[in-house]
Amino acid sequence: MDINKVKNLLCDRAKTGFEVYERRPGKYQLIVPICHEDGDMVDIYLQDSPKGGNHIRICDYGMALMRLSYTYEISTDSRQRIFDSILINNGVQNDRGNLYLDAASEMFYEGILQFAGCVQKVCNMRYWSREIVRSTFYEDLKKYTTTELQSFTPKPDIYPLPDYDIIGVDWSLTHNNRNLYLFGVHSNDKAKNAAILLLELQKANLPFISLIVHEDMEELGRKERLYLTRNADKQYPSLNDFQEMASLDIPRLAS
Repeated sequence: MDINKVKNLLCDRAKTGFEVYERRPGKYQLIVPICHEDGDMVDIYLQDSPKGGNHIRICDYGMALMRLSYTYEISTDSRQRIFDSILINNGVQNDRGNLYLDAASEMFYEGILQFAGCVQKVCNMRYWSREIVRSTFYEDLKKYTTTELQSFTPKPDIYPLPDYDIIGVDWSLTHNNRNLYLFGVHSNDKAKNAAILLLELQKANLPFISLIVHEDMEELGRKERLYLTRNADKQYPSLNDFQEMASLDIPRLAS
């Protein structure tokens, strides 16, 4: 890589804030005035592109995914699809964790901005729209219930009342021949539906224990929280709370 050529390409478009330093032979770190929300600079490195010619590889040597791993794991199919879509939409590739983009010299400056924007989106996956978070909430709940709670014979989509099939139970668990009905709650509407079904089950004198797992209990309205508090046996403010305590709480509640 002709580092002087790279510097000239940057100076042609950006007058200040861009610097290039050689870290290892043939591998350079690009200092750019582009930062993450906490003020840390976006990590960008440069090296020769396998495409040859006038192409330069812009990459991060795995720094984005390492940063993301501190607060968020790409541990489900939905999260993987979100991650893949971010890369595809920004023209960025992934080589075993190293994100990269091969840019022609005439598009080098644009490639840097494109790559930096993609890295920022990857590092902020946990802040994506509520709809995306909701989809992963239920998938994460399903994954935990079907793996870590297998001993309680989890069964999905249960309708305990034959004549009341409007609203169902997300998961049915069993311990000591006692039924535990598990609801994942991510919105006010879901909270209302769960409360209504709990009332109907109580009116029918069915023996059961109810478990409510919230995506974020603080996001619910005051009335919705009150309805669930009045009618639910056990609530978990977040999925993390449920994952930490469920295997201990279930035997105790159904003893």
